[in-house]
Amino acid sequence: MKKIILIGLVMLSYSLMHAQEEDRSCYAMWAKAFEIRGSHEIKDGWYDGVVLSIRVGSRNDCYTSKVQVDQGKIKDIFIKFVDGRYEPFLPKYKYDQKMTIINGISKTVQTIDDELINIIFINQLLPKKQAYEKAPLPTLDDF
Repeated sequence: MKKIILIGLVMLSYSLMHAQEEDRSCYAMWAKAFEIRGSHEIKDGWYDGVVLSIRVGSRNDCYTSKVQVDQGKIKDIFIKFVDGRYEPFLPKYKYDQKMTIINGISKTVQTIDDELINIIFINQLLPKKQAYEKAPLPTLDDF
C-alpha cells in the first residue's frame, strides 16, 4: 500500500512540475526577445509590419498591422487583412492613456472589454550579439 501511495505522489509531483511551463504566447515570446536583445529607437513616422497583440485571459492573438508614431506615442493603428487591405483598429479604451513605446513595445492599454493591447515593433529588434566560439576539446588520440 505504501508503494502505491509513493508512486502516486511521485506521478502527481511530476505532472505538477510540467504543468507550470513558461508562457508561449506570441506577446511573451516577443517580449522576451526584446528584453534580451533590445530595440532601435522608435522615431516618429509610419511603421509597417508591426505586431498588434490582443490578450484576454490566457488567450493571445497577434496580427500584422501598421501604426503611426507621433511624439513617441502611437497615434493610429491599422490592422491588416489577408488580402493586403488595412482597416483602422479603433477599440474603446477603458482609461484615457497614451500608448508610449519602451524598448520596442508599447505600454499595455486596456479596452472596455478587458482586452490588453500592445504594439510590438518587430523590425526594430536589435540583432543577436555575437557569441564566443568555444575551443575544441582534446580527444583521446591527442594524449
